[in-house]
Order: sequence, then structure tokens, then C-alpha cells
Amino acid sequence: MLLAIDIGNSSITMGILCEAGLLRRASVLIGPGDSRDFSRKELTGFLLRERDEKPWDGVIISSVVPGLTETVAGEVRALGGVAPVIADVSLDTGLTFDVERPREIGTDRVAAVMAAREIYGSPVLVADFGTATSVSVVRNGGFIGGAILPGLRLMAEALHRGAAKLPYVGTGPDFRETAVKSKALGKNTTASIISGMIYGTAGAVEKIARSIEFEQGCSFRVVITGGFADMMTPFIERDHSFDPDLVLKGLHFLYKRNFRCTN
Repeated sequence: MLLAIDIGNSSITMGILCEAGLLRRASVLIGPGDSRDFSRKELTGFLLRERDEKPWDGVIISSVVPGLTETVAGEVRALGGVAPVIADVSLDTGLTFDVERPREIGTDRVAAVMAAREIYGSPVLVADFGTATSVSVVRNGGFIGGAILPGLRLMAEALHRGAAKLPYVGTGPDFRETAVKSKALGKNTTASIISGMIYGTAGAVEKIARSIEFEQGCSFRVVITGGFADMMTPFIERDHSFDPDLVLKGLHFLYKRNFRCTN
């Protein structure tokens, strides 16, 4: 049994995985700003429930927030008695890296493309709709690059900070409910902001995908994932697969490739 943890800029996502796949998952929100506050009660509650259900025999953590890595790892060690593996590109990923400075690539992106290649084959393009929206591309067994642009929450925050008369459009549950019904033609300021965020992001990802395919001279299967993927999938016009837990699945593949993992 494996505990996989993905520490992102907006949330900490945890999953329990076995050979059959993902059994259970939970997310803990991370507060905005430099404080990086999160609910330790929610985190430890999940860990305690899972430990008591069936102790995990391995833990792997992917983190793009260095300041939280040791905090979360310490909680895991204290509650489970297992030293976590901190994912990085020095582990055997089975991928080659045809990019400059591979160590700068987020381990969440590496895990996602590992899972996409294993599950969907290659060539494959992963669009991850999170705090940032990233596009990551695998061809011929190698990570060949991608693109990064502001995610929906960053767009909303930047517009509010940089334009005095524009309201802040939060990205919580109310926003999700409104966004899935949004039209390209906004009839008020808030609706216009939401249109720009949703249709602009969808259009940007599709344009990036088409341009990469033109540059590479081949077609790519597209897989979308990330915290906002569920609300973005209706707006992506090209054929694609929706896999919200791609990073957790990739961490499972990464752990199995490098360490012994039992059910």
C-alpha cells in the first residue's frame, strides 16, 4: 500500500494506491500568500484514518512548495513511522529529458507525464489546470518540453490587483458553478472576466497543442488533469481524456519503478 502526496501551490492532494490503482484520495487547501497556511487537522485526520485502516508500507511526496515539504514529511514520519521518498528527477523515471536544466522541471509535471505515457501511450500531451496551467509533452519515450501560463486563480488575482475597477472573481465553489455555464460573450464585468479566464485558457491550451504538433510534425493524444480540469473539460473542443488523478498515479509508477511496494 502506497501513500502518495502531491504538494501544490493551492492544495495538498493525498492518495492511497495499490496495484489495482487509486483507492482513496483527499485534498487540503493551502491559503494564498507567503504564509502557506493549511489545516493540519484535515491532513492528520486523513493520515490517521488511513493508517488505522491499513498501514502504508511506502510514502512518496512530490512538492513544488519547498517550505511545506519537510512540514508534511514530518507529519507522515510521526504518524506512520515511514520515511517518505521525496520525488525528483534523480530517480529512475524511465524518461529521457530533451530539455535544458531538467532539474527545474516540477516533479508534478514529471509524474503526470509518466502516468500519461504508461496509461495512454506516446506521443502524449498533458494539460494540467492548476495554480499555473502547464502543458507537458512526451514523444519517443522522452520529455521534450512544454509551456506554462497563469492558472485561473492567478488570472483572477492579477486582474483584481492590477486594474483598480475590476472586481475579484474568486475561484471557489460558486465560481465553478458559474463558470461551467459561462458564455464567451459576457454581459457584465464579472461575466466578461470569467469568459476571458475560461475561454482564454481553453483557447491558449488548444493553440499551444496545435503549434507543438505543427513543430513536431505529428499528432499528440491530449490528457487533461489538475484542480480545475473538471470545469475546463467542457471547453476543450479537441478530443481528449480527462484524468484528474494523473499526478498521484504517476507517483505510484515512479515509486514502483524505484522501490519495492506491496499491496
